[in-house]
Amino acid sequence: MDANAGVPLVVAVVGTDHHPFDRLVRMVDDWALGAAARVVIQHGTARPPRTAQARTLLEVDELDRLLGRASAVVCHGGPGTIAAVRRAGRMPIVIARDPALGEHVDDHQQRFVPRMVDKGMVLAPADAAELHALLDSALVDPAAFRVQDGSTEHPAVARFAALVDGLVEPSQDDGRTEVLYIGGWGRSGSTLLDRMLGQVPGMFSAGELRDVVTRGVVENRLCGCGSPFRECDVWSAVGESAFGGWDRLNVARLRRLRDRLDRPWSPPRVLVSRLTPSLDADVIEYADHLDRLYAGIVDVTGARMVVDSSKIPTYALLLRQARGIRVRVLHLVRDARGVAFSWQKQVVRDDGGGRDHLDRYGAASASARYLYYNGLTHALRATMPYRLLRYEDLIARPRAEIARALAFAGMEASGDALAFLGEGTADLAPNHTVDGNPMRSSRGAVTLRLDEAWRHEMSAGPRRLVTAATSPLLAAYGYPLGAER
Repeated sequence: MDANAGVPLVVAVVGTDHHPFDRLVRMVDDWALGAAARVVIQHGTARPPRTAQARTLLEVDELDRLLGRASAVVCHGGPGTIAAVRRAGRMPIVIARDPALGEHVDDHQQRFVPRMVDKGMVLAPADAAELHALLDSALVDPAAFRVQDGSTEHPAVARFAALVDGLVEPSQDDGRTEVLYIGGWGRSGSTLLDRMLGQVPGMFSAGELRDVVTRGVVENRLCGCGSPFRECDVWSAVGESAFGGWDRLNVARLRRLRDRLDRPWSPPRVLVSRLTPSLDADVIEYADHLDRLYAGIVDVTGARMVVDSSKIPTYALLLRQARGIRVRVLHLVRDARGVAFSWQKQVVRDDGGGRDHLDRYGAASASARYLYYNGLTHALRATMPYRLLRYEDLIARPRAEIARALAFAGMEASGDALAFLGEGTADLAPNHTVDGNPMRSSRGAVTLRLDEAWRHEMSAGPRRLVTAATSPLLAAYGYPLGAER
């Protein structure tokens, strides 16, 4: 016979984030002392409770069993956890993690939870006294803390496990997801630009979303926040919102579609796909996947615009095929000699996974890629809104260039939106970028210094080769062909 049969159960869950959430554990454990209830606290990296039963982690089956029996559930403000509690038929009592207290990498829980409160989807006590009062009430009247199964309760059930879709307003009147696409080629400062734009309210810095399946879902590399992709609250919630969980994706199928549609030689194929039924079906299928992914990002983050620094022009064309996405291309270029010199360097990857270094290219190979990718990106202006931005101008006049980029994107740089930009510095907050240059893990004050080491360190032969090969674009972008050392 179960010794706990008939005894009220209260469950508290802090999730798997590596930041300790001692505050929630302490608040629930203080209430447990003297309470006529069994209290189980999943505490993660926080100090274990003294009174309640402690669990560092909970297996899925045990968590579901506890949630189904609980009179009340207290949890952090992670969308995925809130979804699980409501699916179990319980009203979540939510304590949002506070980054100012070292409880999380950013404030997305504090922004997300009030939206949930406004929709009547969670309860959010302001302090320990309110929490204790709610738990006392749950023991007296547990039925008041139950909800109908989310699969029938809310009209937005099809996205984000019956909970998240519809909790934030769409970014435009027509409901399409706004994407600012940083195009061009690598080693041009795209990760820095992505991070800077992501500091502006309403913008979400996503990194290189073209590689979210491979780098995130398959390899589980580190998110920009420092957590493995599958353990990041934001990306876990995006997966739930877009697909019902990342495990629901047919990864092998998506990778085959990408290999067919998103290769350097793919633009003509994508542009005329409607002439070939089988190819058109593939484009529609892949574009639908992109629609759901980007809409999921907006649902979870509340952003008005997603910043994607995937760069490759073929991917921008595929985004354009998605009916629910509106794309603007911000073409970032840099002096080809600086780009080629940078590609010769060995850059260490420190985000997990099997590869320890980024790719390297010689002068000839780098020149060919510079011409091809930048030429194709320039051609995108015939199909979607387009603006050119030089890396050198961004570093020299960061506030003015970011303001111009925002105006192009239809976003305002009013008030203190650009306060993160100082004299030669950018104060970068934690982020949730997927893939990109290792600087995506940087945070705090970053010096904005023009990287022109190529002028003094690049050998004469490779330098002359790159200058001659890329001279048409160097001239078009305003770079002197005879730049001095």
